[in-house]
Amino acid sequence: MKILKIAAVLSLLALLAGPLQGKLAWNKKARTYDAGVTGCTSCHVNEKPKKKGEPMSERGKWLLEQMEKRKAKEIDLSWLKDFPANGK
Repeated sequence: MKILKIAAVLSLLALLAGPLQGKLAWNKKARTYDAGVTGCTSCHVNEKPKKKGEPMSERGKWLLEQMEKRKAKEIDLSWLKDFPANGK
C-alpha cells in the first residue's frame, strides 16, 4: 500500500513537471531568434502562466497576431526574427 502511495505521488510530480519543462524549451529556442527573450515574461505578463487567455506582453500579442495573420494552428518561434523590437 505504501508503495502505491509513493508511486502516485511520483506520477503526479512527473505530470506537473512535464509542461514546465516543455515551456523552458520554448524560451531556449526563442532566444535563438530574438536575444530579447529572457523568460516567460518576454511574451506573458504573468511570470508563470497557467492557462490560455492570460494577458500577453507586446511580444506575445505580436506572436498571436502573426499566428492569425499566417493562419497557423500554432506559434512558430522563428517568427521572432521579424519582431519589430527584436533583441530588446
